Amino acid sequence: MRLDRPIGAFPGVAALVLVGLAAFTRAPALIVAAAGAVVAWIVVELTGRLALTGVEASVEVEPVRLVAGETMTAIITVTNRKPLPMPWLELRLALPEGIEAAGVPAGSPRQHVGAGFAPRGHERAVLRFPLVAPQRGAYSIGPLRLRAGDWLGFTQVERSVDVDVQAVVYPAPLSVRDRHRPSLRPIAETAVRRGLLPDPLRFRGVREHRAGDPRKEIHWKASARLRELHTKVYEPATSLDAIFLLNVASYEQFWVQADPDATEIVISATAELARLAAEAGRQVGLVTNGLDNLTHERPRSALGRGPRPLRRTLDILARLGPYAAASPEAVFLRERGRLPWGATLIVVTPRLGPALAAACVSLRRSGHRILALSITPPEPAAAGLLRQHDVTLDALGTDRYRAAG
Repeated sequence: MRLDRPIGAFPGVAALVLVGLAAFTRAPALIVAAAGAVVAWIVVELTGRLALTGVEASVEVEPVRLVAGETMTAIITVTNRKPLPMPWLELRLALPEGIEAAGVPAGSPRQHVGAGFAPRGHERAVLRFPLVAPQRGAYSIGPLRLRAGDWLGFTQVERSVDVDVQAVVYPAPLSVRDRHRPSLRPIAETAVRRGLLPDPLRFRGVREHRAGDPRKEIHWKASARLRELHTKVYEPATSLDAIFLLNVASYEQFWVQADPDATEIVISATAELARLAAEAGRQVGLVTNGLDNLTHERPRSALGRGPRPLRRTLDILARLGPYAAASPEAVFLRERGRLPWGATLIVVTPRLGPALAAACVSLRRSGHRILALSITPPEPAAAGLLRQHDVTLDALGTDRYRAAG
């Protein structure tokens, strides 16, 4: 909170001259005028100094997480804790670029909302302002400016209140022409024909022996200890985990100026596919070469199941900028040791060049199923390399994906 800044002043010099003339001439009219000027001066000084004293204001936003294009509400609570009424109080809440006032007529300012009213003593007022977020991002709303004055209107006092209110706007959902295409299903059920095969190198525990269990899988030590047959249980060699590898670089040279439209398409597509995977009950994770707009660091979402990991993934996508920290192949191969065995990797990229295609093949050889989605079709040599190594490839064209209306 910043200190009050007074604006304007009472004409005290004129009041002093009037008092001097009244004392010198002893004229009744001048004495009355001088007394009135002194009383007005006292009222102005007293009520001006107390104008914002005891006035508290807070701001909150509902909801704090929403999808681009949706409406949220800024709730401003103002409390006048002193017994003196206020002749007027004006408040104005500054909005960041990307958040606008909803329902404002054409030609009116949209980068702030505000109101004016006259609070009574010990009154608490709650004001609600609809806001709209047309594009994704993480926004900090504020500050809140309060302005009031004395009872006679000679002076004004301003105060700026720093409010810690942030809103996260997720990418707008995409409407897909055919969500049942195998390439658009990140959990890749259609690619799993033999089911999940156990990996004998990944021992998980034991369970009671059942009819039909192979004899060689009996855990003899556990059976002797528990006095009944128990069978070994292994982790599956393949999993239905969906890990998204998002590339925000629009060109082979990642440091070249980005294409904002292409970046928005791949980010929105990743958000939509992550929602589909989470709704199917799959674990979701995210690896990207993009930079966070607020921290300027490369974020990462660990693999997890449920609303919290999905929210973490969507938060990262909302805050991503159009610039890359490194080449996608370098980032994705560096993360190879952290990826669970057999997980499905969904590579979402504006373009798929030879270097990224080679990285996809390397990840495929590491035991992962790969789904590559690119806005522009890859070169024939890169496409042939991907098909040769059983990497599913599809074009993420703007004709198939569009913002849902």
